[in-house]
Amino acid sequence: MSVLKPWTFSSDEPTPQPGECHPHHSDFELALSLFILVGMVVSYLPQHFRIIHKGTSDGISPWFLLLGCVSASSTFLNIVILQWKVIMCCKVLSLGPCLESTLGIAQLGVQFIMFGLVFILFLIYYPARKKVSEELDRTTRSKEWTLSLIIAHVVGGHFFIALLVTIYLLAFVGGPENSWTSGWASFLGITSVVLAAIQYVPQIIRTFKRKSVGALSIPMMLMQTPGAALLTLSLALRPGANWTTWIVYAVTGCLQGTLLVMCIYYHFRATSHGYGDFDTNETEPLLAGDDNAVPKNRARRGAPSTSSSVTAS
Repeated sequence: MSVLKPWTFSSDEPTPQPGECHPHHSDFELALSLFILVGMVVSYLPQHFRIIHKGTSDGISPWFLLLGCVSASSTFLNIVILQWKVIMCCKVLSLGPCLESTLGIAQLGVQFIMFGLVFILFLIYYPARKKVSEELDRTTRSKEWTLSLIIAHVVGGHFFIALLVTIYLLAFVGGPENSWTSGWASFLGITSVVLAAIQYVPQIIRTFKRKSVGALSIPMMLMQTPGAALLTLSLALRPGANWTTWIVYAVTGCLQGTLLVMCIYYHFRATSHGYGDFDTNETEPLLAGDDNAVPKNRARRGAPSTSSSVTAS
């Protein structure tokens, strides 16, 4: 991995010279970074596939997606600022050292894109029966679907504004050595940490109330939970990065581990009782004296379902 030494720019020399950028190759750090980058892409594929294959995103919390997208975009822009000098060195370095030194940026960029795709699939495969209100005339948008659309606009608006501010500071104010730019990077990093600390809370609460896995992918979490530890180590070793860049992944790793344990428990409990991963703990009003009444979305396999919800195959 290329470790680039800091330099000082003069007013008439805005770009680094070849002698000012000294790449330092490390086979271990390069292998670790590439492994994490590839693993990050592979780990999200089960979640994408599960939503598409099941044809529903039922069970995923829109608040979880909001916090995750804003946190991921903030972390990505944070490391872009902190490693801006590394990026500038690519003007004088060959392609190999340039790519090697910017792998940390690539990791967080891929993280943001892959998580963003989960949000897009969430909207595309949102259950049709939940898009309309059951309390009114079934033509009005439901509260949760309306909330999901609002959240989508908030995510897009946040990234657009944060990107414009970042570009303006780097282009017209200065790099990370400037107090305003450095302050903005710290703000993005702290924002990411705060959101990451609570990112999984809405999903944990939703999963606990449903008592089911839903559209969440257990294989994804099985790969990402230990991967968070490796990613934390990799980012901590990146040149120019500080604790605001890597702490977010240490926190999310612990919270994701909690959600993983819950999903594994609910999956095996549902399997042992003959239920599916999309059967929920919500109940229909029971008729007096009807001993055959069953919970809503929780019909035993082989028996007629009381709702139109999707059950696991």
